[in-house]
Amino acid sequence: MLSKRKTAEELRQLCPLPVLMGLLGFGNHAQKRAFCPFHENRVTGAFSVYPTPRGVKWKCHAGCGGGNEVDFLRRAKGVDVREAFRLWEGFAGVAPVAISHRASTSAGKTKPQPLLTLPQDFHQGSRGEIETVAALRKVCSWAVECMTHLGVLGFGNVCSFPCWIVTDDSRRLAEARRMDGKMFPAVGSLGERKVHTIKGSSKAWPVGLALRDGLEKDFQRVLLCEGSGDLVAAYHFCLRLSSPSPRFLPIAILGAGCKGGREILPKLVNGRFVRIVPHQDENGAGLRAACDWAQWLSSEGVHGDTFALSRLRRRDGSRVKDLNDCTDIHPEDASAMEELLK
Repeated sequence: MLSKRKTAEELRQLCPLPVLMGLLGFGNHAQKRAFCPFHENRVTGAFSVYPTPRGVKWKCHAGCGGGNEVDFLRRAKGVDVREAFRLWEGFAGVAPVAISHRASTSAGKTKPQPLLTLPQDFHQGSRGEIETVAALRKVCSWAVECMTHLGVLGFGNVCSFPCWIVTDDSRRLAEARRMDGKMFPAVGSLGERKVHTIKGSSKAWPVGLALRDGLEKDFQRVLLCEGSGDLVAAYHFCLRLSSPSPRFLPIAILGAGCKGGREILPKLVNGRFVRIVPHQDENGAGLRAACDWAQWLSSEGVHGDTFALSRLRRRDGSRVKDLNDCTDIHPEDASAMEELLK
């Protein structure tokens, strides 16, 4: 159920300026000294984001303006105050959102799909919950917070355990992991497992495609990864390394062997460039799946490539196996990660 209209101060608590800038693709500019995203003269120091007693503010010292979250939205989107405030409500997750029921049939038609049942206490997450997941996955809390605002990550009790849950606004697929990082115990026909797929989920759905308020249309490229853990890492790197253009939308195929998304993904990426980041499994399953996906997407007219992790090392010298390992990258290999979003 949607909450009642919020005041500016309440929205500022839910979606402050640095988070809003990250959601808009301007995360690299949310610092004391940066180049201004609103004019071509890229002079470092021309743009500032800074705290004040009345919240975080921005200012372009070359004359583009300044102010609060509404002022930034007005400048970035070219809208009036009323529309900027409505957009801010959407980013904060308190404005009405359209739930998309998009699926492809063999005949090429679309039909509604039943929604899965999320936990009754499913919620956007407290500061403590966000910080816990950030520490658990070794990512910046800003990335986790942005995922909650986009509707890609939430929290709730699953199998009687507090969990973080990866999903999207299609409500087609949701997977839970325990907040304490431990395995789910075996129960019935289900063995011990680190990830619990919520009943009613469709494994064919590439999770992350349906964002709150239809924001997926703003992304120009797709970063296709494997698993909910790598999806969190993908948001971490997209916010740290990306520039306002092009923007990568992280999408996760939850399982290397999942091929059901083939009927869906080519139509929904809608001409976007797709970069695949495969797991480096010892048995080669991740690489084989990536090659399989790359060939399939190419046959469907989708352009893209594969980002190889095999050349990278973790801080302890061991080889990187997945994108989440890259959050603990060896200092000598850190620069190679800058190629991920180019």
